[in-house]
Amino acid sequence: MGHQRHTVAIFAPVLYLTVTIETSSSGNDEVHIHPGGQGFWTARMLKHLQERPLICGPLGGESGKVFIGLMSQFGMDLSSVDVAYRSPVVINDRRSGERKTIADSPPVQIERHEIDDLYGRFLDKAMTSNLCVITGQSDEIVPPGFYRRLGHDLAAGEVTVVADLHGPELKEFLKGGSIDVLKVSDEDLHSDGLLSRNTTGLEDYIQAMRRLGQAGARSVVLSRQHEPAMARFGDVWYEARTPELVPADHRGAGDSMTAGLAAASRRGLDPEATLRLACAAGAANVTRHGLGSADADLIPGLTEKVDVRPLSPTPV
Repeated sequence: MGHQRHTVAIFAPVLYLTVTIETSSSGNDEVHIHPGGQGFWTARMLKHLQERPLICGPLGGESGKVFIGLMSQFGMDLSSVDVAYRSPVVINDRRSGERKTIADSPPVQIERHEIDDLYGRFLDKAMTSNLCVITGQSDEIVPPGFYRRLGHDLAAGEVTVVADLHGPELKEFLKGGSIDVLKVSDEDLHSDGLLSRNTTGLEDYIQAMRRLGQAGARSVVLSRQHEPAMARFGDVWYEARTPELVPADHRGAGDSMTAGLAAASRRGLDPEATLRLACAAGAANVTRHGLGSADADLIPGLTEKVDVRPLSPTPV
């Protein structure tokens, strides 16, 4: 890791390899192997934003060793816990132009002593940096109670928490502690039952975000697929419109937004500047095929073009 201390610790329970088959310009098969997972993609964008992220998560087996080996190519810091199961691998075929998943090995819940090692390792790194990003899990790698304990201990240690969570993990984390900035999507609100799928009125979003605030999310940033982002910082509400760029790959925009929120928290930016940076990072990500990647020179220009204004009418 060198002599430089990390600026953001990232809890990443799901880390995996991605293998993508594409067609080269000469017509031959081209195979790309990359690290993957929400925590990795968030860290990758944080690095583009000139932060020094540290990823903390479980890795095991042949795929875990390959993941560790690839990290040096990205110049990223990793503090992994060795586990008994093989880390997941996803194989995608993109030769037709469309992404088709042809193999997907699922993650497995890790053992009790591995959970203890992971918990202690991450808590130490989060306390060291005093700022952390918490990501979730689609399959149960750690029990939901892990998140409740983490919420409590991060609050006790006065660590600033930026989270991209929903479902049981979010509910448990907020039972234990609070979240300084919570990033959610409209899909998250739908799947958690906070938003009905046949209602998309402004008031419905406001009520859902209020409920998250009442549960312990001090600020909430909501991304909506084809609509302006919404945000509540304290009692002040905003909407943010981002220039529509032609997407190379829309996936990963939310993780890049989370990275922007974390970078803004570390820099102490005000709410409007925070939203501009987060939305610019999300927009820059969609212009490239690599998730969590961006042209670093593009983000400052996009930041100036994000239109942030108070939400109208102002919620009462």
